[in-house]
Amino acid sequence: MKVIARRRAVSTLVATILMINTAIAMGAVMIAWAMGLIGTYQGGTQVQYMLIGERAQEAIVIENVWLQGGATIKVFVRNVGSRDAEIRAVYVNGTSVSPSPSLPYRLYVSGNLTLTISISHNARYPQLIVVATARGNQARGEWTA
Repeated sequence: MKVIARRRAVSTLVATILMINTAIAMGAVMIAWAMGLIGTYQGGTQVQYMLIGERAQEAIVIENVWLQGGATIKVFVRNVGSRDAEIRAVYVNGTSVSPSPSLPYRLYVSGNLTLTISISHNARYPQLIVVATARGNQARGEWTA
C-alpha cells in the first residue's frame, strides 16, 4: 500500500499576516529614507529663513528728494529698521549713478543720509529713484520738480 504524503500550503491566515508584516517593514524603510531626505533639505531652508528674517529687520525709506535745476538731485534716506543697512547702489531712471558720499555707505539704525547725485534730468518728467542695500532691500519712488 502506497502512502501519499499530503503537502499543505501556507494557510490564508498566515499568508495575510506575512503580507501585513512585509507592508509595515517596507513602510518603516520608506519613512526612514524620507526623513533622511527631509533632514538634508531642511538645513538649506533654515538658512533661507534666517536670511529672510535678517532682511526683514533692515528697512530704509526715501524721505524726500530735491530736484535742483537740471543737473543735481538730492536724496534723503533714513534707516527705519532694527539693523544697520549698507547702501550699495543708487539708480535714477534705471541707470546706476555714483552719488556723494561714495558707496558703499553704512547707515546705522535711525540714521539718515543725504545723497547728492550729479546727473542731467528734465524736471517736467518724473524721476524714478531706487536706493538698494547689500541685503537686497530697496527704497524707491518717483518724483517731479
